[in-house]
Amino acid sequence: MMKSSQKLLVTDLDGTLIGDETALTRFRAAWPTLSADYYLVYASGRPYRSIRQVMAEQILPEPDAIISGVGSEIYDAAGHRWPGWNTRHATWSGELVRASLAHFTRLRLQDDDSQTPLKVSYRIDDLTPKEEAAIRRALEDAGLETTFIYSHGSYLDILPPGAGKGLAARFLAEEWGLTDDEVLVFGDSGNDIELLVAGFRSTMVANGLPELQAVIGPEVYLSPESYADGILDGLRYWSQIR
Repeated sequence: MMKSSQKLLVTDLDGTLIGDETALTRFRAAWPTLSADYYLVYASGRPYRSIRQVMAEQILPEPDAIISGVGSEIYDAAGHRWPGWNTRHATWSGELVRASLAHFTRLRLQDDDSQTPLKVSYRIDDLTPKEEAAIRRALEDAGLETTFIYSHGSYLDILPPGAGKGLAARFLAEEWGLTDDEVLVFGDSGNDIELLVAGFRSTMVANGLPELQAVIGPEVYLSPESYADGILDGLRYWSQIR
């Protein structure tokens, strides 16, 4: 469906859109008007089924697409895998990732609900640069190209090359014929870094984690508002920028 004024709003869920019920209520109230102008996309580290569950629990507006698994998968509004995105990673092997990293005793696989065919998720608190280098080297030695995302000082997600929230958002923008200036993105944590620095109109909500400090700059607006209020504030801010 084409919008009357084509723009794209891509937002993380946990810690960005959701986390403050009063702010979310204001977003829900604003969305019917905004929906005439914006495609809505949720971009989360959660698997697709978990996103659908939290959407029902939080009574979130229906999106035009869902980016799940930290950008490893894209689903359309009907819940179908988006052609051309998921298939590009078909030969990537999560099993080989797990086998290659089995000897790292500090890496703990997250529960099965966090795993997808295109995302291997671990817990490792306070990952050091030395450990990161060793993990990357082990993956390279196994002949694996990967995308490496660490967030919240604890969560390590390993994805196929060319995956990630930012690239997935760019793929959808191209599908809908939108320019970078017509894409507004919002996040709060390390797994949003790639999205926030992808060249779009980016907003970090005020409750963003310290791990995002490195991306603050003229290309990323730091909202004084938290959670969903930060999204509404970011929309106002970027509407004034030509």
